[in-house]
Amino acid sequence: MQFQVQHSPVFSTLEISLAQNEFVVAQPNSMLTMTAGIGISAHIGRQSPKDNVAVDSDTSRDSAPNTGGVRSAKPKRKHSWTGGFKSLLGGESFFTAEFRAKSDGETVVLAPESYGDIVVLNLGGETGFYLTRGSYLANTGQTDIRTIYGGLKGLMSKKGLFLMHASGAGHVFCQSYGSVVHRELAADETIFVDNRFMVAFSDTVTYKLVKATESVRDSLMSGEGLVNRYTGPGHVYYQTRGRPSGGFLSVLLDAFF
Repeated sequence: MQFQVQHSPVFSTLEISLAQNEFVVAQPNSMLTMTAGIGISAHIGRQSPKDNVAVDSDTSRDSAPNTGGVRSAKPKRKHSWTGGFKSLLGGESFFTAEFRAKSDGETVVLAPESYGDIVVLNLGGETGFYLTRGSYLANTGQTDIRTIYGGLKGLMSKKGLFLMHASGAGHVFCQSYGSVVHRELAADETIFVDNRFMVAFSDTVTYKLVKATESVRDSLMSGEGLVNRYTGPGHVYYQTRGRPSGGFLSVLLDAFF
């Protein structure tokens, strides 16, 4: 498998070249083009990576071509309505789309729904990443993407009651709004980011909702109000533009889910 991010940072697309039986799982309605030898199947919820036998090699990142692979036998399906509803609660689609190559040399191109860059998260250790609402685009390899209950902490930090967590071995591709800034935080290093701009961050990073300034008056009148404080070690990816608000009802739903 090879992948390449093209046309970044505004009109980014993700081109993935597949060998026979290799596949990529993606958000529905994200396919831009594909070759004739690509088969599409739709599933409810997500499938456990334990159902696949795969080999994934090291790859480079960003816009340069990347090599690696997921060559597997036809997986046993373990999708469920529960998994679909969990995806909805995490801000993603009820269904997932699988693009599988019927022969070598097949290609599929994915296009995010927003005007922005594509972030490549490389997974392959004991740690993973949290994805913010609407940032998931696709994944390859032995990646396990789950919707987990964030509790009051997630609600108060404006991430909602449910969070998406990616772990395992492989790649997760995130869509953004605008360009993306990557920061690697050292232990106890802190950065403040409004959650509207956050795309993904390592699960080793701790976060907490705090006032933008010591003064409540200054926090409110400056328009900043409450922001999230992220403390390392780990990686944070945030976008340079916030997604337009969909109105009061949309804001209310985002706050809870």
